[in-house]
Amino acid sequence: MAKKKERAKDEAEDRPAVVGVIDTMFARYDMGAAARAELADCPGYGSRFVVRSQTVPGFKDLAVAAKRMIEREGADVVVALGMPGSAPIDKQCAHEASLGIMWAQLMTSTPILEVFVHEDEADDPVVLASVFENRSRRHARNAYWMLFEPEQLARRAGQGVRQGFADAGPLDYSAHLDEPEPEPEPAVQVEPEPEPHPRAKTPGGTTASARPEPEDEPVSVAGLESPGTGPEVATAPGGSTDDGNRPEPSA
Repeated sequence: MAKKKERAKDEAEDRPAVVGVIDTMFARYDMGAAARAELADCPGYGSRFVVRSQTVPGFKDLAVAAKRMIEREGADVVVALGMPGSAPIDKQCAHEASLGIMWAQLMTSTPILEVFVHEDEADDPVVLASVFENRSRRHARNAYWMLFEPEQLARRAGQGVRQGFADAGPLDYSAHLDEPEPEPEPAVQVEPEPEPHPRAKTPGGTTASARPEPEDEPVSVAGLESPGTGPEVATAPGGSTDDGNRPEPSA
């Protein structure tokens, strides 16, 4: 059993690496031809590594085709090339196809380089064709570097490298590393506004303060009656007032 494992390991080490190239009929440019031409210029082509190619109808078919090429043909890396259209539904399908490619990578533990050129990346057909050519070639070269020259990738880390258009270039912050950090601004203390007194509804529906009103002290009404507002008195015949307290006639 151990000898069989050693023999299989030796055969794997002796066999050339396999780079898969999968393109689509839907694309408006022969992306597969550009990728294969770039790989043919890489050192060790045909001896150190070989290329396996396949064409599928559209970019949604790339994920399963790449997975099958890895599992059945022993591909060590796959370059998946496609062109999403310019319609909104095409962009949604491109997102779903991208998820499928990522899932295929996780299932096989093998890199699958997604190379998409969107149809609306450039209005000028000549510019768009140059994007197809450049992006296909550059990602094919990236696949080769991943297998045989990973230091080439490390050398370009953080350099704003792009495929299809000109490189964006790196950002430089070294001139500001020795500058003192700005002191944080003090926090502004905001006093909370006083809460309004709670209100209560009176039986009539009006709003009244729930604060108890001070009680009025009792006021004596003695002697405060206005004329005509005092207690009723009896009137004797003849118009005189008979209040029962008339003075007795003198003798």
